[in-house]
Amino acid sequence: MKTGIHPEMHKKAKITCASCSTVFEIPTTVSELSVEKCRNCHPVYTGKAQEAASGGRVERFKKRMAAGGGKKK
Repeated sequence: MKTGIHPEMHKKAKITCASCSTVFEIPTTVSELSVEKCRNCHPVYTGKAQEAASGGRVERFKKRMAAGGGKKK
């Protein structure tokens, strides 16, 4: 490896969540960082994720099959 071209590694960088103000310490190449959502407040990790609203082709197909019983003409 070449010397002098790699970034400095900070072993305890301060990461702050903008939503819930939680502070984490993780190893990274920057000394301080701010993130929008963290694992404490992100809906995917907290289990409060909303289902995607869909009403496209698949739903129309399923509705037609349920109404007709799935029989071919």
